[in-house]
Amino acid sequence: MLKDKFDLSNFEVDENIILDAEEIEMVAGLNGSKSIMDDEMVKRFRSMVKEQNKRSKQINMRLTETDYMLAKAKALEEGIPYQVLLAGIIHKWLHAA
Repeated sequence: MLKDKFDLSNFEVDENIILDAEEIEMVAGLNGSKSIMDDEMVKRFRSMVKEQNKRSKQINMRLTETDYMLAKAKALEEGIPYQVLLAGIIHKWLHAA
C-alpha cells in the first residue's frame, strides 16, 4: 500500500550531511511522524504532475551561428535562459492576432 512509503518513523539524515539549527529542528519533527497523504491524494498529485508534463514538449531545432549567438546575448541581457527566450518568441508569434 502507498501509505507505507510515507512512514517517517525511522527517518535518518546521512551522517555526512551537516545541518544548521533550523534543519535539525525540522528533522526532529519528522521523527515518528507519518505522512498526511492518503492513497487518493497521492493519485490526485500524480495526475496533476502528468497533466503538467503534457503542457510542454522538448524539440530540437537548427539555428544559424549568428542567430544562436544573438539569442544567447539577448537572453543574457534579459536575465533568462536562451531556450526560454526562444520559446517565448515562438509562442508570441504563433498566438499573434
